Amino acid sequence: MSRAQTTRGAAAKDIPAPSCPRRGDAPAGMPCPPGTPHIAIRRRAAMSTIRYRILPHSERPSFSLPELFGDLAVADICDALGRNAALPSAIKPLGAARLLGTAYTVNLPAGENLLLYYAVDNALPGEVLGVACDAYEDRAVCGEIMAALARKRGLAGFVVDGAVRDADALRAMDFPVYARAVSPNGPYKDGCGEINAPIAMGNAVIRPGDILVGDGDGLVAISRDEAEAVAERARALRDEGLRKLAAIGKTGKLNFNWLYEKLAASSCAILD
Repeated sequence: MSRAQTTRGAAAKDIPAPSCPRRGDAPAGMPCPPGTPHIAIRRRAAMSTIRYRILPHSERPSFSLPELFGDLAVADICDALGRNAALPSAIKPLGAARLLGTAYTVNLPAGENLLLYYAVDNALPGEVLGVACDAYEDRAVCGEIMAALARKRGLAGFVVDGAVRDADALRAMDFPVYARAVSPNGPYKDGCGEINAPIAMGNAVIRPGDILVGDGDGLVAISRDEAEAVAERARALRDEGLRKLAAIGKTGKLNFNWLYEKLAASSCAILD
């Protein structure tokens, strides 16, 4: 059973009244007027088993939080998080590698993408679509058309734990798309899914509003609550690395006293 299928047992009353925080026809937080598609979807859901669940849009972090990581490498951020925080290394960039934004999460079963259309249409500028689809590699959930629309709407990228297609076009596009695989097979649109709920990619959990950073090394997610402290530690590590590189350029050496002290403390025998 996929993670998304856990929504099937939810009661209709558990789905909050939809709102139009970014639409021009209603003030932020006001329920959509009767007769809008959102209301119609909810009424139909109330009469049948819930297959799709769309949770409220997460509160966006301060714009200054993602910017804290704008000049930091993913490797330094992962080191600042204990060296065990990276998303699966199988998820790689197609083309543009640098990615920075807040997570808008989509949980899908293998080979299904109906809710991905909703996400592209409702995510806000600066958000990254984090798409968990059971790491399924043989059916793409998006391609050039969806990426082009997301780019035009100001989204900050896609992170897909599954497959995409139109790989040549995505590589040529100035829009970061990370994916586990490429497959020409197209998706279905009759399954289930969930939006704005925590998702898992490998051992990493991504929550709506988490900060996602990507570069040529890979991806990492940072909780909003930890962002300032993590950025400070990562910047210190980055600066330490720059000092080492400067020393190498100047003297061709590094101070390895720590290495030999550790070997001596570890009962190391250096044989002649």
